[in-house]
Amino acid sequence: MKKYILTLFMSFIFVLTAFARPGDGGYAGAFLRMGLGARAKALGDAYSAIPEGAVAGFYNPALLPHLKERQLAASYSFLTLDRNFDFIGFAMPLNPKADPEAGGNLLKAGLALGWVHAGVDKIYGTDGSGNHTMDFSNSEHAFYLSFALSPFERFSIGITGKVLYNQMPDIQKDNSALTSTGFGIDVGAYFMPVNNLTLGLVLRDNMSKYSWNTDTVYERGTSTVNKFPKVTRAAMAYRIPQQWLLLTAEIEDSDKQNPRYHYGMELSNAKIGALRFGLDDNSPTFGLGIKFNLLNKSNMINYAFVLSQDAPGSDHIFSWAFNI
Repeated sequence: MKKYILTLFMSFIFVLTAFARPGDGGYAGAFLRMGLGARAKALGDAYSAIPEGAVAGFYNPALLPHLKERQLAASYSFLTLDRNFDFIGFAMPLNPKADPEAGGNLLKAGLALGWVHAGVDKIYGTDGSGNHTMDFSNSEHAFYLSFALSPFERFSIGITGKVLYNQMPDIQKDNSALTSTGFGIDVGAYFMPVNNLTLGLVLRDNMSKYSWNTDTVYERGTSTVNKFPKVTRAAMAYRIPQQWLLLTAEIEDSDKQNPRYHYGMELSNAKIGALRFGLDDNSPTFGLGIKFNLLNKSNMINYAFVLSQDAPGSDHIFSWAFNI
């Protein structure tokens, strides 16, 4: 059985690689496609089939009923080009106990909520002659709530609702901020065909968009709608029975961008922590996690290093995960 599972996993890797080609860029909502948390980024952003941690609801809401504990997590990223990227989130399984007198088992479920923020400062502004006027900034926010049900022990489905908010300060004629709001939905599925092998499928950013009106910015303003790419992610993960090795792979496609491919490997020790390696499309990733106890609860500090292919320098991501 182990040989069969490893063969299936390697075949999946080959299929992803055989059809790889360069991706496109420059579409709205890019901060929601950057990946979330140091552990997931160190695994090459291949996380949609791993039912672990507070970021699970962001990657695939269907993972939530299969979590082992409640977790609160926060993440901060040191990015190049004056960018910043932050996250705070909470996730928990909901496993109600069946009434022995009523008979039968109640559905397992899961719940997650979080806030994702991205921004950039020191945007160099000029007038029509190229003279510097002022520096601008931009910030984007996504507030999400995820819920999932597991009608069968090895299968679950979930949904995420996201409220989107984009702000460009001091840009209107009265020096107030130009803002846009939106709403999006993610839908996910999770399946464990055999022990230790998990599959995930996610349809992300359905209906997500920004609507802008620049009448208060220019004398002849316009109305513009920036739709987010609709993203489909298919993933698989395999943890060997001895538990110390995790392999994961994922394909990401959309209606506006070329496919992207994600791979990751984690070597872990239940008492100490983990080492991680990955490939986030064309960007190599590395990371580690260190376990410790605080207030009699299990904690983990995670770090990820991403060698960026699209910007000078590299990215450094730090996360703190607290089981409660």
